[in-house]
Amino acid sequence: MFEDTVNRANPIAGRINMSNLCSEILQVNSASTYDENLNYEQIGHDISCNLGSLNIAHTMDSPDFGRTVETAVRGLTAVSDMSHIRSVPSIDAGNSASHAIGLGQMNLHGYLAREGIAYGSPEGLDFTNLYFYTITWHALNTSMKIARERGQTFAGFKQSRYASGEYFNQYLQGDWQPKTDKVRTLFAASGITLPTREMWAQLREDVMRYGIYNQNLQAVPPTGSISYINHATSSIHPIVSKVEIRKEGKTGRVYYPAPFMTNENLALYQDAYEIGPQKIIDTYAEATRHVDQGLSLTLFFPDTATTRDINKAQIYAWRKGIKSLYYIRLRQLALEGTEIEGCVSCAL
Repeated sequence: MFEDTVNRANPIAGRINMSNLCSEILQVNSASTYDENLNYEQIGHDISCNLGSLNIAHTMDSPDFGRTVETAVRGLTAVSDMSHIRSVPSIDAGNSASHAIGLGQMNLHGYLAREGIAYGSPEGLDFTNLYFYTITWHALNTSMKIARERGQTFAGFKQSRYASGEYFNQYLQGDWQPKTDKVRTLFAASGITLPTREMWAQLREDVMRYGIYNQNLQAVPPTGSISYINHATSSIHPIVSKVEIRKEGKTGRVYYPAPFMTNENLALYQDAYEIGPQKIIDTYAEATRHVDQGLSLTLFFPDTATTRDINKAQIYAWRKGIKSLYYIRLRQLALEGTEIEGCVSCAL
């Protein structure tokens, strides 16, 4: 976790000093104190992971993008509201005060390939930036609506950059329009209106008046298992293989071809080891600017990589404003019996 980067981007009063195993949860917390008998003197605020992820391809195909995001935010908010982990009072207290959720994403590589876009290309980066930009407006707007409906905000809202309006400066001052014709066409074809400065100005006014209900709204987890159920590529990183092989309990070995892959677009399915860390970091950097928490970012290297290669990638990630890194994975030779002999495309 790049602690200074995390806290500079944090709109909530207080300091973030840790993350979770998957490195996407970045929330302010406070420690509990105990007496000599280990009874609570003061119950602190710890974190409940109320997570769920949208399938980017399905979201872009939705007849109502905004309603899809609103439904997801309200659903995760219901999870937070109904969660009471009383066996750990500090988590219960933190969840009740923050109403924090983590709306994530998956299937970025699959969607880009379906639309004829290479992962990490200028069009791919342009789409990632504007997709998360649009998600952010709708997520904040929904949280504002919930606060207005209930007459309640998260604890500490008045001390946040949302209450002062400072958070919205980046969206009121920047130019948030497609840089490529391909991405402009994608959003237009899906009937998605990109938030304008006027929309951001109105949202800023509404948030300063009514507040927002959720202290945190977005976090991008690895989605390692749920992406298979959704026939989606994991999270927003590239595929690790055109055909993934997993051992599923008593079922045995299961083969997962990458979603939307055809003979015609096979070249767009370079795996993460072939794409390399720089384009992955560039992609995550585009999303990071809009996500209030973290994004689970795994770096992939060939088995010839040195510690210098890894250090260079870590420094590059820091320079690009990445908040946290997850695993470092090296390509390994297949275990005996799991390799695919011959041409992969022929095996498909």
